[in-house]
Amino acid sequence: MINRDYEERVDEDDQTITYATLHRDNLYIEVPKGSLSETDVQLSLDDTLLQSALLNANNSQCRDDVYCDKKLVRQDYTEDLTEAKVLIEELQAAFPNYDILNVQGSAYVGRYTAYREPYDSTGISFYSFGEKPSEALLLKFGTSYLNSNLQSWYGLKFDLDTKKVLLKVVFRKYDGEVPALPQNQANFYATTHDEDGTVNDWVDYYAYATPKFIREFCAEKRLSYPLPPTVHTECDVVWCWGFVFNRTTLEYGPVKAYARYNI
Repeated sequence: MINRDYEERVDEDDQTITYATLHRDNLYIEVPKGSLSETDVQLSLDDTLLQSALLNANNSQCRDDVYCDKKLVRQDYTEDLTEAKVLIEELQAAFPNYDILNVQGSAYVGRYTAYREPYDSTGISFYSFGEKPSEALLLKFGTSYLNSNLQSWYGLKFDLDTKKVLLKVVFRKYDGEVPALPQNQANFYATTHDEDGTVNDWVDYYAYATPKFIREFCAEKRLSYPLPPTVHTECDVVWCWGFVFNRTTLEYGPVKAYARYNI
């Protein structure tokens, strides 16, 4: 386990109480040390950073570095960053029938390669956070979901080579059988839909957990842990993990990690 460097603070009123403190730009956190082992202190720091990232996920400009099998496979940018504006202009030119500028949520944009199914060429991911997919958009892809089961974000995958578009629908409850997955009440699923109504066999599962937990889970299930050795201490926080499984065979696909850098 690679440790985060932190400072110690002694309580002014009770000098037997100490805290591990960590400064990150405009963020300050502290966790009680007490009799915790160094491993538990590091886990507490990781979990506190994770909870802070979840609370502030849509409140700042940021870049998410997406890793799979220890390789950087995508970088997502919030819409006001220069990198995102360039990609949005490219999308508007290549896909004029999609009015992505009028989404009500906050947008994240990134370029992807064919690093896993169902992606077989280069494209641009467009995510709208803060709104559910409209009924018209769902019908365009030949699908429907209970509104109460939908999460307040969705994704569009624009294939630059074939000009095909995929819709990623995100939801809380999945009715089918699933393999063993990390558990957290906040975790959720996503399915990918083609414009002809086809549903891809690979189901996404997004998990909130500390790096140590995911590393141990991957080792137990013989999955490739997605991060290179030092990323989880160099970034602001690894705020989410992406699992994928085949809905028919329950086979695992590759695991992803989302390493966030606040800009």
